Formats: sequence, C-alpha cells, structure tokens
Amino acid sequence: MRKILTPFFFSVCTLIHAQVKENLTSKIEKVTVFLSGAQVERSYKGVVNAGKQQLVFGNISPQIDKQSIQVTANGSLIVLSVLHQQNFMKEKQKLDEIKNLEAKKEMISGNLINEKNNLAVFIQEESMLAKNQQIGGNDGIKAVDLKESLDFQRSRLTEIYQKKQEINKRVIANETELNKINRQLAELNQQTDLSTSEIIVSVDCKVTGVATILISYLVQKAGWYPTYNIRVKDISSPIQLQYKANIYQHSGEDWKDIKMWLSNGNPNEKGDKPLLSPWHLRFNSVPAISTVNENPYYPDYRFLSGRISDESGKPVPYASILIKGTNTGVASDGQGNFRINATAPSNILVVSAVGYESRELVASSGSTVNVNLQKSATLEEVVVVGYGSSNSDEYSYNNNSFRRKKDKSSIETITSYQPTAVIYEIKDPYSVPDDGKTYTADIDAYEIDALFEYYAAPKLEPDVYLTAKIVDWQELNLEPGEANLFFENTFLGQSFLDVNNAGDTLKLSLGKDKGVVIRRKLMKEYSSRKLIGSNKTESRQYEITVRNNKQQDIHIIVEDQLPVSTEKEIEIKEKKYEGAKLDNDTQIVTWDLNLPSKKETKLNIGYDVKYPKEKLLHLD
Repeated sequence: MRKILTPFFFSVCTLIHAQVKENLTSKIEKVTVFLSGAQVERSYKGVVNAGKQQLVFGNISPQIDKQSIQVTANGSLIVLSVLHQQNFMKEKQKLDEIKNLEAKKEMISGNLINEKNNLAVFIQEESMLAKNQQIGGNDGIKAVDLKESLDFQRSRLTEIYQKKQEINKRVIANETELNKINRQLAELNQQTDLSTSEIIVSVDCKVTGVATILISYLVQKAGWYPTYNIRVKDISSPIQLQYKANIYQHSGEDWKDIKMWLSNGNPNEKGDKPLLSPWHLRFNSVPAISTVNENPYYPDYRFLSGRISDESGKPVPYASILIKGTNTGVASDGQGNFRINATAPSNILVVSAVGYESRELVASSGSTVNVNLQKSATLEEVVVVGYGSSNSDEYSYNNNSFRRKKDKSSIETITSYQPTAVIYEIKDPYSVPDDGKTYTADIDAYEIDALFEYYAAPKLEPDVYLTAKIVDWQELNLEPGEANLFFENTFLGQSFLDVNNAGDTLKLSLGKDKGVVIRRKLMKEYSSRKLIGSNKTESRQYEITVRNNKQQDIHIIVEDQLPVSTEKEIEIKEKKYEGAKLDNDTQIVTWDLNLPSKKETKLNIGYDVKYPKEKLLHLD
C-alpha cells in the first residue's frame, strides 16, 4: 500500500508546488522612447525559492504589446514560460474611487447650497435694517428710545457682518474642494482603460538564492517629437539652434527618476522591404503599376495638398504645415502651395507662418485644402540677440560650419548611432508621469555658420524675407519639426525645418525684414497699346526699387516673371530684364544682388505682347 501512495503523494506535491504563485515588485530601470511608442525595461533582484513556481510582476502598463515581451534571468533560474494578462481589480478600485468622489461631490454641493441660502437670509435682513433706519413719526422720538434703537441696529449689523464673513469663507472652501473633486473626476473618467496588467513568469529554480530578472516590453501611447529654437543676432553672426525633445506618455505607469534614451526609430513602422514583380506589357491593357495611394505595404498612405494665402488672397510662402501630434510636416513654396504625406483618413493640420496667426483644421486624405491666415502683429526689424552667456557655455568644433554649444545648466545628453537609428541618452535620471502632458528635454545646441540671403517677389507682395542656408547640416542629426523663431529675445512665430526635402543645403525662412524695402511700379511712359492691322500690341515695363536701410551690406535674390504664351496667336517679344537671368522653361527672371548699406538700386523688366485685337487678354 505504501508503494502505491508514495508516488501519488509525490505527484500531488509536485503539482501543488508548480502552481505556487509569488507576487514580486519590479522597478523600471530604463525607458527608450521612440517617435511612436516606448520600450520599458524593468528589473527584480531578490531571493527566489527552489522549485517550479509562478512569479507575478504587477502594476504593468495596460498598453503593452504582448509580442514584445522579453524575460531574461541569471543565477539558477530557468524561465519556462511567460504569460501576460489584464488585472481588472484595478478597474474596480478606480470605479469605487469615482463613486466615492461623486458622493463627496454631492455632499459638498448640498453644503454649498445651504451656505448660500443662509448668506441670502443675512443679506435680506441687512437690507431690512437699512430701510428701517429712518425712525419716528409726527410727534418725534425720545432720545432714550433713539439710543436703544441705534444700539440694537449696531449690534445686529455687526453680528450680520461677522456671519456673512464666516459664510463666505465656508463658501470659498467648499468651492475650492469642489473644483479639486471635479478635476480628479475628469482625470479618472478620461482613463478609458482603468485596468492594469501582470506578467507571469513560470520558472524552475534549482537552488534557493538571489536571482536577477530583467523584463522588457513595448508600450503605446508614448513617444517624442522634436522642436527647435532658432535665434539670430544679425546677418554677420552664426545662427544659434537649440534642439529639443518633447516627451509624452499615457501608458498607465509612471516613469520616475529613470535612465531615459530617445531614439529616432519607430517600431510601429513596417520593416519589410518592397518587392518588384515582373512588368508584363500587353496590348489593350493598363500596366499594373502601384501608385503612392495604392502602396501594398502602406495602404493608408495618402497625400494632402493645398494653398496657403492671406486675408486678401495673396500666397503666403514658406508657411509651416504640420500634422498635429506627429513630426510630419512641410513648408509651402514661393506660391503658397504645399503637398504633405498623411497616414490617416482624417488629419488635423497645424498651419503657421511668421507674421500670421496659426490655424488648425481637419482635412481628409486625398483632398485639396485652401487655408487663409490672419495677419498678426509683425516686428519691424529682423535683428536677433544671441541666447545665453559666454561664461556658462562650452564650445567644441565638429567641422568648419557648425559648433556644438552646450549650456552647463541644461540636461546633458550623449549621442550614439545604431544601424537604423540615432540614440540620445539623457545622462541624469529623468521623470515623465503618466499624465499625457508634454515634458521638454534639451538634446543639443549648436552655433551654425549660415549663408544669410534675402528674397523678394514684389509682384506677389511688397515684403522682403530673410532666409538662411546651412551646409553640412546632415551631421546635426536633425528631424523634421517646428522651429520657434526668436529675434531680440522676442518670439516672432514659427517656421518648419523640412529636413526630409532639404537636399545638400538646409534652407530656413526667418521671416520678413522691414529694414529692406522693395517697391514695384508700372512705368506708364513706357507702357502703351497699339493697333496694327488685325493685331494689337501691348507694352508693359515695370521698375523695381530695392533699398537697404540696414547697417550691414546684404545679399538679396529678387524674382519676377515674363508671361508665357499658350496660344500660337499670342506672341511675346521685346523682353527686357537687364542684369538678370531668365529660366527659359518658366520665364522666371532672377536678379542676384549684393546691396551695400544705406543704398538702393533700380531694376527693370518689360515685354511686348502681340495678339488679335478682337480677343481679350489681361496683362495687369
């Protein structure tokens, strides 16, 4: 009988021992934040008993990607399996908290109503006493009675004022408490997924002892996006560029005093390379060539296009168009036109330009949008003071075009490179709470030698824009993002660093400079209309005046255009554009000028147009 029970007894004990669960507390050691998503690394170090058991690590983010879980252990531990599951007890706790807060809110609201009713009673009594201050009758009133009446009123009014003061204090206290409860309820109700999750690690421990367990996983509702501060002293000084990371997370767990790395990689993007299929040509068939809108690897890939203009309909060149919540954006061209990549059926576009109020609007994929911007208060001069002080900065020279400029008071970061990404390590412990708010960390700062150049298209608008060209910018590891422009330590507005389409030279638009004046006027004495036979010939000539009122010499590009004939009956001749270059395809005329300080120059452009006199042609 003993021989039969003994193996059965051992098998039961082994089964019971295998089902033993132990709740352990892990600590977040490091987080790598991607442009979308974040990898969290936790650790546990402590005693683990011998035998097979399940180690339960709780308070894990509910936004976890199950496929990304990795568990490693050292010592005498062997990891048998890993299980992830939701813990809905946390949801019940949150719901109970909401219920208790709502009950407390109802009680305080009732107290507040009672206090306000009591206050109304005392106010009414005070009003009645004021009305009864005129006492007496036709026969007058005795001095003794008058004194008693005044004493009563004085005593009662003093008591009323004291009561009103006490009630007002209680009303303010109740309203303050009510506001706190409302904010807390709003925060709790905003959390649609109130549960937390657990990672259950089944292990076989050979010998009781201290073990170290490392757990890593990817969470959603987290990420970072870049922004920049650009400051310029004058057109003879370098640009100061501050590169900032805006970090956010609402993953369900707090990141407190941890090692944080920022990566410009995105684990949510598909990593499969595209494959070309044979292209078979056949008669009477349309070739099956995939377009951008039919990309089999990115079925949601779309384009948005449109035009940015001001209140009068004139184009706004170099405006920033950004898809909200992403780092995807472009800048409009010289005619205000833009085309931007979009990855969702509906996108919120943030449109901004120097000198204009920013706008947000929803645009559907594949659509064309026209955006009108309202002008804001503009600055008269584009002259910018440098940021920081020389005694708190260190400079290291990377090449001849830019210098790294580190501020000792800012967060220190180290840049490293991986095969497909750039990593920025924040040296000091960093915290990002689970509140969805944006926390800014400095990545780097540079002083960059730039070629400053002015640009004007007076046919479109009588303004001159300051631009900057940066070479060797690829070594800065910049990402596309919005740039805040500062002139004389004053915020002017925003532009966009379109590094994806920059080429060898990165171009920045720094806004209008009222220190350079440009005018374009029709010279009537050289403009005429002549009828010769069945044709009509019209002559136009314009004078462009450019004046440099600044203290420095400037380099300026001025563009205009000659008309392009689209009909054989329309003939363009007698073209005049002295000192300029002509693009034969577009007929755009370009003057490349160096204009000394306090000097002006005059440019001329003219043409004759011959066409049938019975036709109507607008040349103005």
